[in-house]
Amino acid sequence: MAKLIYPELSYKIVAALYEVQKNLGGGYQEKYYQKALAKEFNIKKIKYTGQLPIELRYKDESLGRYFLDFLIEDKIVLEIKSDSKFYIR
Repeated sequence: MAKLIYPELSYKIVAALYEVQKNLGGGYQEKYYQKALAKEFNIKKIKYTGQLPIELRYKDESLGRYFLDFLIEDKIVLEIKSDSKFYIR
């Protein structure tokens, strides 16, 4: 098993993900999971920035802007994806 760089924060994030999964279930659009996670992060007092725009570059050329789903405590980037089922990998 790989060593986690931010184990305590990582466990708090996973707990928030499980809470959303338990309460919301699956089958919804990504935006609803983002909203639910933001609420859960607030409850758990996890500092985050949502929909953070970053410039995407390739070989010193701009490809445009990309929006990160969450930047958590300026340490961890969290990208969520929805499917017919909401699950955690």
